[in-house]
Amino acid sequence: MRVAVIVVSWNTVELLGACLRAYDAQHHPDLEVVVIDNASDDGSAELLDRACSEDRRHALRVVHAGSNRGFAGAVNDALRVVDAPVVVLSNVDVVPAPDLVSTALATLLADDRRGTVAPKLLRTVRAPGGQDVIDSAGHELTTARLVRNRGEGEIDQGDYDQPGPVFGASGALVMHRRAMLEDIAWRDAAPGQILTEDLFAFFEDVELDWRARLLGWEAWYEPRAVARHQRGGAGPRRTPQVEALNWANRLLVITTCDHRPALLRAAPLVLATTLLKSGELVLTVPRAVPAGLGRLVRGLPAANRRRGELLARATDTPARVVRRWVVAFRAGRWVSGWWRRVTGRAVGVER
Repeated sequence: MRVAVIVVSWNTVELLGACLRAYDAQHHPDLEVVVIDNASDDGSAELLDRACSEDRRHALRVVHAGSNRGFAGAVNDALRVVDAPVVVLSNVDVVPAPDLVSTALATLLADDRRGTVAPKLLRTVRAPGGQDVIDSAGHELTTARLVRNRGEGEIDQGDYDQPGPVFGASGALVMHRRAMLEDIAWRDAAPGQILTEDLFAFFEDVELDWRARLLGWEAWYEPRAVARHQRGGAGPRRTPQVEALNWANRLLVITTCDHRPALLRAAPLVLATTLLKSGELVLTVPRAVPAGLGRLVRGLPAANRRRGELLARATDTPARVVRRWVVAFRAGRWVSGWWRRVTGRAVGVER
């Protein structure tokens, strides 16, 4: 079965070579790699053009976007030019094991309602003792409506070696059935969009998780499908734009997908974590706060329109999805994880 790998690139020339080599080394025989370059100006375009002229095991196609379309827009653009029944969405800072595609594909095809496979992501940087560090073993949704990567930052000691259903998958690397993507695509609120372009980047994967659960598709964690992910440190990523997107998009996704009576019950936790995050941004990235508020205000009408369409089409209820997937929020873990990130002491993270 044909598989298309969609890699989204923006000013990451130092990572492209390893990523492309890893996908060209995949064992699965019927594979195409499509790179969407979001108007990079760091030499990425030239590297990609050279790569297309080289002898390769798997076909490589490059689409040069005229502007930075974000992760969501770039993926949507790629999906319009590929016709494979299975797609892998990938960040450029991911290096998959050679059998990742074939292993994940076998898992996906084992059940007709399985729309997503979440691989086991390990961090590129190992722990000080040389042990592997978990980056993501799938998404979990908490009572505070913060979505965390299962196992994030933990030493890999086999605790996440059992396959099974999960709420969703990290957008850093995920396999999707094309039939599921077409089924959950927006029809009226954002015609033709599979990833929601209003979100641009960050939390677009969470919204996709939630939509798919509401429409009856399953996500499955497969620990035998392994890749390494170069999780960035707090410093380089903490730009006003990134922080504004993260802050606003979480609330926009809740607006679109959540069960409102359950959200009302969780309101103290949601409010507390939002205020704490807002206060931290005032101190560390102050320009992100007005930018995030602006994004939220501008985005709420469209988020509510998407909600109306989603609820009209849903095959499961928001209440059942919340009951099935929400897990208890661990405030101590959240605070300690945040502190390790901002102080540069997170395990397995680039300094």
